[in-house]
Amino acid sequence: MTYEEQKALVTECRASGMKAKTWCEAKGIEYRRYVNWATRVNRKAQDKSQQWADITMAIAADKIANDEIKLKCGKWTICVATGFSPTLLADILKVVDTVC
Repeated sequence: MTYEEQKALVTECRASGMKAKTWCEAKGIEYRRYVNWATRVNRKAQDKSQQWADITMAIAADKIANDEIKLKCGKWTICVATGFSPTLLADILKVVDTVC
C-alpha cells in the first residue's frame, strides 16, 4: 500500500469521529497496522514547516506575581513557570500536536 493510500485512510479515520480501534474493526484493518500508518503520516507532517496558531496574550495581576505563562489552544492549557525546561516543553507540544 502506498503512502498516499495510507494517508487517505488515516484522514478518513480521523474525520469519522470514531475511535481508531473501533474504525479499524469496522473496516477490517489491523489496529497495529493503522497505528504504524498514523505514526508515519504524523512524522511526515512534522517534517514540513511548523504551523503556528494565533495567540492572544492576556496578563492578569496574579499571574505576573507567579511568573507563570499559560498557553491555551482549544481545550488544552499548558502552564509554563519560571525555570521551565525548554526540552520538556518542546516534547509536550509535539505530543499535543499529534493529538490535536
